[in-house]
Amino acid sequence: MDFNTRLISIESELTQEDLESLKFLCLDLVSSKKLLAIRSNLDLFKELQKNSLLDEDQYELLAELLYIIGQHSLLKHLGTDKWTMQNTLKRKRTVSLYRRMLFELYENISSEDLKTILFILNIPKKYEENKTFLEVLYYLEKNDQLSEDKLDVLEKAVAKVSPDLLRKIKDYSRIRDKEIQEARLQCEDEYDDKTPLSIEAQEVPSEDAEIVQHISETANEKGLMDENTEISMAELSLTEQPEIYSMDRKHRGYCLIINNSVFVKHVVRLGTEKDAAFLTNVFTWLGMDVEIRNELSAQEIRDCLTEFSKKDHTERDCFVCCILTHGKSRAILGTDDEVIPISEIIAYFSPKNCTTLAGKPKLFFIQACQYSSCAERGASPMPNDADVLVGMSAMDGHYSIRHSLKGTWYIQALCENLVKMVPKGEDILSILTKVNKDVSEKEYFMNGKISMKQMPQPSYTLLKKLVFPKPPTPFKSPGQQANDF
Repeated sequence: MDFNTRLISIESELTQEDLESLKFLCLDLVSSKKLLAIRSNLDLFKELQKNSLLDEDQYELLAELLYIIGQHSLLKHLGTDKWTMQNTLKRKRTVSLYRRMLFELYENISSEDLKTILFILNIPKKYEENKTFLEVLYYLEKNDQLSEDKLDVLEKAVAKVSPDLLRKIKDYSRIRDKEIQEARLQCEDEYDDKTPLSIEAQEVPSEDAEIVQHISETANEKGLMDENTEISMAELSLTEQPEIYSMDRKHRGYCLIINNSVFVKHVVRLGTEKDAAFLTNVFTWLGMDVEIRNELSAQEIRDCLTEFSKKDHTERDCFVCCILTHGKSRAILGTDDEVIPISEIIAYFSPKNCTTLAGKPKLFFIQACQYSSCAERGASPMPNDADVLVGMSAMDGHYSIRHSLKGTWYIQALCENLVKMVPKGEDILSILTKVNKDVSEKEYFMNGKISMKQMPQPSYTLLKKLVFPKPPTPFKSPGQQANDF
């Protein structure tokens, strides 16, 4: 496949939102006037080629851009992958640290935070309506209110809405100051080494000009991160490229959904049908053979688990089990209110009890309250065998929140992030980390006051990275709502 054909393949999978992100990241590399006139990703590639920033032998910048915007699955068209780029960018990068910091702010800002920032910045109405945060940042730069060393206006606005975003700006400033100081010292050493004894007839550049020149020449050759700084743009840890579970067998695997709503004693779990429908659509889209079982007693759940553990999974990549029901500490309930320990559920699929799943990933997503008396509480359920992941909707001893019309916080966040992050090549642990963040930021209000929050808890004994292959077609939403409640 020639290089232009590969570019067309990449372009076909990028969205308009991706284009705006790529244009913003290229503002320091291509004139803003030319970038504003670009209307397609292919046109952007052509512009990069005109500027000698992209060709068959020089595609590092495009790989870096795809990595930054999270389109990791497209890196294969350039003969690389997420893990290789993660290590490469610790040694050399083209997109400035400043530009990447701004992009991270954009990726992590909520619509409500953006409204507040627009109000604080007092941006003219004609610029304010229907603007993205990238457009706001561009406006600030254009009007000389924002630059690498002019962050006060942005800091004051961000400080009002998000300590986490403010910390990203502070981290960038600290790293930049450290780099400038290191460059200053290195320049002084080089100057001492190269300056002849007699300099009367020479024109010696100013110290500041030399520092600026040195930084521009070495910025892509040096790591810009403080070794004690923990921010995502650094990705500082030098790890070997991890092994990845094989996902290329004849079938992806079974996805069993156990959905209980009506119980003998407990209240009806209104809204659980939304969760079941969303899970069905998402895992079908991911290539799983989904089977749903409704209203099962404890014994019927055991029978169902036995049935699936006895199936032949030889030609299947993995197994997924989603259980939507009431629960208590380290256990779930059947419709007859009988308790089944989560450890028992996992044991049905141990290498001893299900030999054809040995060495393959087994995922359990449990949507159930884990509340109980203090005397009953213990450690959250941990798998005893390798290759297992248990995603709990709530930490042990706590409730799990469900909306009677929209479903549960946890399952909705899980499905939304699978849809968003699988096409970008993200592994399951990265996805569940994002699920944790999304759910933890939700708040349940009663009588105008926050009365309840929720924190999911995954535990795992996976030995490799688990990355679901990108589905051949985009996900078609069945209409689930993602709003807070």
